[in-house]
Amino acid sequence: MINFLNISRRLKYLFGTIALSWVLFFLLRVAFFLIFYESSSLTDILKSFWVGLRFDLRLSILTALPGLLLCVIASNKYWKFSHSISLIKLIYPSILSLIVLFYTFDFATYSYTQQRIDITVFTLLENFAISAGMMWESYPIVWLFLIVLSICSGCIFIHSYLIKITLKRNKLFQTKYQKSFQVLFCFLIYLFGFWGTFSQYMLLWSDAFFSRSSFVSALALNPVLYFYDTKTFKEADFEIEKVKDHYYTISDYLGIDSLDINNLNYTRKILPKINKNSHPNVVIIFMESVGLNRMGLVGNPLNPTPFLDSLASNGLFFSKFYIPWVSTSRSVFTMLTGIPDVARRTSSRNPIVRDQYSILSDFVDYEKYYMIGGSASWANIRSLVTYNIKNMKLIEMEDIDRPRVDVWGVSDLDLFKEADNILKDKKNSTNPSFIIIQTAGNHRPYTIPDDNEGFIKRTHRKDDLNKSGFKSIEQYNAMRLLDHSIKRFFELAKKSSYYDNTVFVLFGDHGTADPKAEHMGEEDYSLKLRSYNVPLIIYSPKIIQQSKEIKHASGLSDLMPTIAGICEIPYTNKTMGNDILKTANDIAFLVNKKMSPSSYGVINSEFYLRVFRDGSGSELHKISGEDPASDNKASFFKEADSLKKIADAIYQTSKYMLYHNNN
Repeated sequence: MINFLNISRRLKYLFGTIALSWVLFFLLRVAFFLIFYESSSLTDILKSFWVGLRFDLRLSILTALPGLLLCVIASNKYWKFSHSISLIKLIYPSILSLIVLFYTFDFATYSYTQQRIDITVFTLLENFAISAGMMWESYPIVWLFLIVLSICSGCIFIHSYLIKITLKRNKLFQTKYQKSFQVLFCFLIYLFGFWGTFSQYMLLWSDAFFSRSSFVSALALNPVLYFYDTKTFKEADFEIEKVKDHYYTISDYLGIDSLDINNLNYTRKILPKINKNSHPNVVIIFMESVGLNRMGLVGNPLNPTPFLDSLASNGLFFSKFYIPWVSTSRSVFTMLTGIPDVARRTSSRNPIVRDQYSILSDFVDYEKYYMIGGSASWANIRSLVTYNIKNMKLIEMEDIDRPRVDVWGVSDLDLFKEADNILKDKKNSTNPSFIIIQTAGNHRPYTIPDDNEGFIKRTHRKDDLNKSGFKSIEQYNAMRLLDHSIKRFFELAKKSSYYDNTVFVLFGDHGTADPKAEHMGEEDYSLKLRSYNVPLIIYSPKIIQQSKEIKHASGLSDLMPTIAGICEIPYTNKTMGNDILKTANDIAFLVNKKMSPSSYGVINSEFYLRVFRDGSGSELHKISGEDPASDNKASFFKEADSLKKIADAIYQTSKYMLYHNNN
């Protein structure tokens, strides 16, 4: 019988170093807890430690990697094992000492800023003498140095003993099966330790922000890994002088009464005309990859959206509604914060801008839910949703007892059924509900689930599909399935008491760069607007009794103020948007990377102005003209000047607000 526990000395050492590092990092986490403790629920504390232990395991594995490499090298005939041991004695304690020193700076940083150390620490170098003096006068530097020295000395001693008991020569013989088993076992341990979870997405910094308590979140983080996560992002991507230059332009656009250029105030207090004791439910359906050109209502000959068309015809239909960037995660960010995500890298993935105010938090008497069929670890939206919005409950794949259909999780239809159950189950509460449902089925691989409530696939010639703006029959049927699923949701809703007191909001997260849709205007394709122009439908037959098509331009930043206005909610508006139904600015902002060169700009019902981000100039397009792609700036110079001012103002202010929209 083969003894698989006949472990090689190399593996003993490696697992020993991992254990040593892991215990050390755990003790440092306990120290953080004891030093900075804030009253929190026991459940949150335990979860924070659980998340933190997995981060610590990842760092422990990374710390042991040099030893792993040196042990592998030692198998080479040109390299003596004693050479590896000598280097290991030097390298591992050095790495561990640097990490302990890093923790010390992290503790000091947290005591001062109440934040774990991140890339912004380099701002201290701008005034190094002052910062150094402040630290010397504020902290017991000598005692801290002695503590660090003691910890490092202890680690060196334990590590020396570990080498002695694990790396000494032995006469044990290992078969090739034992070696193979141990290598495989080691690989699996390393893989799990680094990945940190058994789910589709690896353990991310956003997993630490499962609570609105900043202390609980800070406790869950590993400072070294967190610093690494932030280092790829700039501290800020704005120029304060440019922001101030555009302050009065943006203030006029947003309707700011209390002007304060020194503190850059963008806050507006919005009070309803009628103080209601009860408010309607709100259901937002976030429709994956639905551009305006998909709708039969605007002339799509294949009519893939009969039910959405009926909602638009009997509610408020915004035909010139635009998202600021073609990206689902950026649309999530803009929807929740009201700030166009103009960063060069997606803001939801940036730990530095995780703290964001949302109008949703002002829906104080609402039970709030964010529903996604997959994992909220996708694009790090977990922290955006749970950390920033008061009492927001996150419902994801693991919370839904329904089968997974593909990489995106459960089907949209099952997601809608779960939402219907939440809205119906009001036995213990009379509070209204605010539910955001993020769909995903209308996306590659365009899966049609077996349980689809009678959905029947159709076939069309490829030429007809292309003329209607579809690439494939799979894409077409996925759009039809989304329409079908929404219809089934409404059929369920009509059977329940909540239906009459609910505002349903449906919009596309972005369009797609598919073949030219012949039923659309020339500007749709030539100016690449099809990726930005999405339908917005607000439907509530008992609350919004008059159907209407709103033809002036508006954007995703306007969504939450508009919903708050319909619900008569008092709220604080710090967004880059306004209530569309009360303030018809006829302006939407977008960052166009589909056309070269990359540009930011604004669009209204007549013109589209592009400002090139490389600084080479701008263009004005008359979107209803014979040749929308041509530059009409010379013919409409007043309009061009006016639109450029507001485009620059929104762009520069949005860059600033990404870092200054805190709760």
